[in-house]
Amino acid sequence: MPPLIVWLFLFIATLFAATHKIAVAASLYWYYSWFDIVMHFWGGLLIALGVRALTHLKLVKLQPTLFVTVAVLLALMISWEVFEFSVGLWDRETYVFDTAKDLLVGFSGGVIGFLLLKYLVK
Repeated sequence: MPPLIVWLFLFIATLFAATHKIAVAASLYWYYSWFDIVMHFWGGLLIALGVRALTHLKLVKLQPTLFVTVAVLLALMISWEVFEFSVGLWDRETYVFDTAKDLLVGFSGGVIGFLLLKYLVK
């Protein structure tokens, strides 16, 4: 049976995906400018939790260090921003600021998630 951290990751990831689906359907990203910030922060936390869960399962032969977490964070966050750009989810006037904000908020969520997990999960 998978450890609690894996179940926690799967549960939170499912909540994240459902929230995103509802937010897109209800146009919450466009009605509430702060909603995007919350989702990017939550995404960063989720990535940190995912790194911890995968390394805990020994599916990845790495330790859940800050370096590994930051590397995964950067790879996934940049991939997401490229996706947003490629499907046209950007505005010429705010693109640079919005992308920088998204990366900073997601990175902050991931580092905070890493630190919380480091001290809470022994």
